Amino acid sequence: MSKHTTIRIEPEKKEEFSKICDSMGLSVSAAINVFVNKVVQTRRIPFEISADADPFYSEANQKFLLESIAQLERGEGKIYNDVSEVAECGTHYGDH
Repeated sequence: MSKHTTIRIEPEKKEEFSKICDSMGLSVSAAINVFVNKVVQTRRIPFEISADADPFYSEANQKFLLESIAQLERGEGKIYNDVSEVAECGTHYGDH
């Protein structure tokens, strides 16, 4: 028989955790149960569960963004009004 447990989680962390669980096809409850069962089985914090990282935060994209900002600050580069304009010219992060 299952028992209810209440845990305190910062609202922003709970929302992000829920999104990550959803991306892996798990409910928050199921993900926590996976963790609890594994800790009981191994008697340690044994593993990392991860979802695909957001490519926006990748090292290549961050470098591209910093280079783009520097270009614009030097008065170089082009400002696009719509993402479709960027796609038309074939430029996207990671191209450099």
